[in-house]
Amino acid sequence: MKRLIFLLILLSLMTLTCNLPFPMSSSQATVDALAAELTAVSKMAEATTPAIGAETLETPTSTSTPTNPLPTPSPSPSPTSTASPTVTPLPCDRASFVSDVTIPDGAKLSAGEAFTKTWRLQNNGSCTWTSGYSLVFDHGDQMGGPASTQLTNGSVPPGGTVDASVNLTAPGNAGTYQGFWKLRNSDGIVFGVGAQGTAAFWVKINVEAVAPPPPAAQDWPIISQGDQGAEVYAIQYLLRSHNYNLVVDGIFGPQTKSQVIQFQGDKGLTVDGIVGPQTWSALISGKTVQNGSIGDAVRGVQQLLVDKFGYGIAVDGIFGPNTDQAVKDFQTDYGLQVDGIVGPKTWKALVSED
Repeated sequence: MKRLIFLLILLSLMTLTCNLPFPMSSSQATVDALAAELTAVSKMAEATTPAIGAETLETPTSTSTPTNPLPTPSPSPSPTSTASPTVTPLPCDRASFVSDVTIPDGAKLSAGEAFTKTWRLQNNGSCTWTSGYSLVFDHGDQMGGPASTQLTNGSVPPGGTVDASVNLTAPGNAGTYQGFWKLRNSDGIVFGVGAQGTAAFWVKINVEAVAPPPPAAQDWPIISQGDQGAEVYAIQYLLRSHNYNLVVDGIFGPQTKSQVIQFQGDKGLTVDGIVGPQTWSALISGKTVQNGSIGDAVRGVQQLLVDKFGYGIAVDGIFGPNTDQAVKDFQTDYGLQVDGIVGPKTWKALVSED
């Protein structure tokens, strides 16, 4: 390839020389000189050019493999000094409230009712609670509780729990009551609950007003000679309803006493002429009256309603609507079954109540 190039260059120079305006002899001499020089150069080139087909050994050219540029180091931030957290040591004695085991806040109790309040507490201090620790009243409503009571018979390590109990009594008057309590260690130091171990825990109850019990039914009155009034009228009407003959005037005189004695003897009762519980019970036996009834037993009921309790009804021996309503009103007022029927309980109330 190099030889072909060389020959082409030589041919070009010879053509150029022939066209130059020199004398023939000079041009020829020049051409000859150039040809000789070029021939020498050609031979040198052949000496250095390997023969066609020869193995050409090439020295590998060192090429640098491009690599990723190293990052430019950034200046490291100066370390910021931070304050070390302050570790607060646990106090020796501190508690936390866990739950109300009994008597939750606002529990409703009756006046004077005894109860036991129990709190579940956790020891979240660093000292173990021993049998020398106490539950102590702090302030508020003491509700009959002691000034202090033993917290535990055993021991409560840090993290452990204990059920602390105290016996109390609900106050006698209706209202809301709240008592506050704390703990005391064996050295007499009082502590409580909360982050600082100084807060009290409490018991809070509502005492309900207790309705007074209904008045006890009065026993049968004792009626004897010399008495007078609505009860005597009732005795006389009841005797007549049992077919004993006497005047009804509301006065317990000799005639009425005589008939009472006769009645007692007939019924196998103590014969004394005095109308007491046994004689009253015998007098009203079988004398239940109600709407539609007529006769002397009805008159006895009507007389009692009019004279003792002021009902404006007629004493006519007829148990009609007016008497029925009066009986029902009376039963309502005295806590009886409201049915308009005058049976043993209503008879007793009519005779015994004032």
